[in-house]
Amino acid sequence: MVSIRLLSGGHSFSSRDTCGVTSREGVTIELCTHKTTLVPAAMLNASDASCHLRAVGLAPAIDETVVCSTEVNGVVAVMAISSECHDHVARQFVCGLSYSSPLLVAEPPVEGSVLSLYGDTLYVAVYRSGLRFAEAMEVKGDADILYYLESVNRVYDIYNMYARARGDVSRLKGVCRSMFRSIVCE
Repeated sequence: MVSIRLLSGGHSFSSRDTCGVTSREGVTIELCTHKTTLVPAAMLNASDASCHLRAVGLAPAIDETVVCSTEVNGVVAVMAISSECHDHVARQFVCGLSYSSPLLVAEPPVEGSVLSLYGDTLYVAVYRSGLRFAEAMEVKGDADILYYLESVNRVYDIYNMYARARGDVSRLKGVCRSMFRSIVCE
């Protein structure tokens, strides 16, 4: 399997870079965008997945396409991607294209949180005997990260939980290391 990470706001790779990439097994693109929501697989409206984004105030722009991930632990990520980018990768990888999101955690903790920071998007997933909260938040700077984490902590008491950090872990550790009881970088 070939994995490509697509950062929000554009390609993290050039069109030229994908020309030599091939795979017989398929390609998974991890979409890093704040226009992401998780939907229980049983509730997914695949024929109009954009309704899930609109329901949480993240309506796709006119030049965006809505894509869905495969199911992970009973949920599906619904995300908006640039239509131009989607068309390019769909033409390039006809062998089987799928999407993923940092919000999807294959091996979630029994109790704890998973924090991911990619570019200008902070992902927070909170688990306590199952998924309790998951959101992708657009951040402009460290103050936004602190504000969002403090807001989530008020409801879910995440500072007293185990935390896993992914993505820009050095920035996450620098901003919030002292707030968490235990933070482990992946």
